[in-house]
Amino acid sequence: MMAEIQKFYDQLKTKGIIFSFSGPVSQNLLESIGETLKQKMNLEETSTIITRNVFAIFVELVQNVINYSAERVTTAADEPEISSGMLIIGREDERFYILSGNYIMKEQEASLTEKLTRIQAMDKEELKIYYKDQRRRDRADGSKGAGLGFIEMARKASQPIEFEIAMVNEKMAFFVVKAVI
Repeated sequence: MMAEIQKFYDQLKTKGIIFSFSGPVSQNLLESIGETLKQKMNLEETSTIITRNVFAIFVELVQNVINYSAERVTTAADEPEISSGMLIIGREDERFYILSGNYIMKEQEASLTEKLTRIQAMDKEELKIYYKDQRRRDRADGSKGAGLGFIEMARKASQPIEFEIAMVNEKMAFFVVKAVI
């Protein structure tokens, strides 16, 4: 086991990963990790704008896992379910990248693909207009937000956001999204 853990640790360092988490994600965890992330980036003397953008995208991705992950864990009878997923922050070629992954229900795949493909095709000015338009609209049925998170991520990212959705079985898929700052 020791050799496997060391190998995993070395792989993380090789890939420039400065933060990796997999498991139940809650609002409290988000706040704790967020504070640690800001401190880590300040130690590396990262510019305030980049730190702010990395943090903002990290928060959006965590919120996405909290709100939409199909994998839920119950902690106690009187406690709400906690969503599970994974979050990774790394640095490659002087840029930061933020990744999240979580299970989604098959029914979410088509709308996510449509929304993210549309966002990928937009330039910064189109994203700005689309963001303002979406802010004025009512929330979609089943939405836990205004649907602005991915648009905001794309606006802050230095290149189009990437995503993949892989069907796991007839009911679920695994959803991964990546933003580069």
